Amino acid sequence: MKVSVYEAKSKLSQMINKALEGEEVVITRNGEETVRLTPVPIKRKSDWIGMYEGQIKIHDDFDSLDDETMAYFTGEADTFLDRVLKAGSDERGDVK
Repeated sequence: MKVSVYEAKSKLSQMINKALEGEEVVITRNGEETVRLTPVPIKRKSDWIGMYEGQIKIHDDFDSLDDETMAYFTGEADTFLDRVLKAGSDERGDVK
């Protein structure tokens, strides 16, 4: 669809609909093409899903913990607090 600037003033709504339907809409001035009306791409919320695909590497051992760290999570590690409770404390609260 090609229209002059003069025509475009009265047919803007129609031109927008045509552009949204995929038709090429061109506005001319003195018979020369000057402006092309195109729709703006719609951003969807799902566009971010997968946007980093192939850019992030998760190593095979990502979620594995060494024995010492795992012991702290399972309560098997001998922590400072454990040592304080086992040793008891003097009247000032210092560890014996």
